Amino acid sequence: MAQPMSSSNEDQEVCSETLRVESKLFYLDLKRNARGRYLKIAETGTNRERSTIIVPYTGIMWFRELFNYYAGGTNEQGPLVSKELPIETKAFYFEIGENTRGRFLRVSESGAGPRGRSSIIIPAGGATTTAWGTFRDALARIEVAGQQAETSESSDRIDNTVHHLAGMRIQDDVMAAVAGSRTVVGPGPSPPTITETETGGQIVRAGHKRFFFDLGSNAKGRFLRITEVVGLERIAIVVPAEAMGQFQAALGTCQEQHASGVVSTARTQQQLPPMPPPPAPTTSASVQSSASAPCTPSVTDVSPQMFQAIQ
Repeated sequence: MAQPMSSSNEDQEVCSETLRVESKLFYLDLKRNARGRYLKIAETGTNRERSTIIVPYTGIMWFRELFNYYAGGTNEQGPLVSKELPIETKAFYFEIGENTRGRFLRVSESGAGPRGRSSIIIPAGGATTTAWGTFRDALARIEVAGQQAETSESSDRIDNTVHHLAGMRIQDDVMAAVAGSRTVVGPGPSPPTITETETGGQIVRAGHKRFFFDLGSNAKGRFLRITEVVGLERIAIVVPAEAMGQFQAALGTCQEQHASGVVSTARTQQQLPPMPPPPAPTTSASVQSSASAPCTPSVTDVSPQMFQAIQ
């Protein structure tokens, strides 16, 4: 029976399943915290370090039906294909492989968390893919337990419901999306969101990417740092504070062009302008003069040809 939520931010376990597949152990833990529920799947084995993926609660039914697909429950004709499952800010990849020990299913998670991309590998369990079917059934039990947790239903009621779900026929739209040769399935990524940190910084989430907007200052003046984070990779640009208005104007123009669907073909057909002559050597006086009169920020259209030349 599920425990009531406490006021702390600690994760609480709703239910748990442990599966042994050949020499591996898989721990499936449905947990919840102040942000909601999620499924943690961990793999341990003698020849591989512990690996974990985190599945949003809304993705459990898609995981269940995908394992049903790979276990042969959809009666598909022809070879099984790899699948991509985007959920909220994450994407999961299902790929079949084979080695000397037999067939296996690799499930990889690519998200915005600090762990970057991680994966678990589930052996098929023989020609009948019984291990994948066992995984499917465990996901069904976890799904039902999660549905019943808030109403504190008895374990007998859950067991009866699981028996009813054994055929994996809950939602026809999920089954239809997973079956066949379609490679991208699932509810799709969450729409972009913007949140504010305690220090006033802004964070934009778009798919599996995060963009951090932070104001700072140094000896040269104030600036805006925009950092893009994807997994463990970080890329940052720095915009001087005096150019933020022009930067915003350029973004607004791009947004208007995107919304209207208009492509500026006149710019793409422009000829590359001649390269300017090299600047004359500067003297210390000219350097001092230019430093006392900084350039005014401006916005300039750059054609694709010019951009390639700059690169």
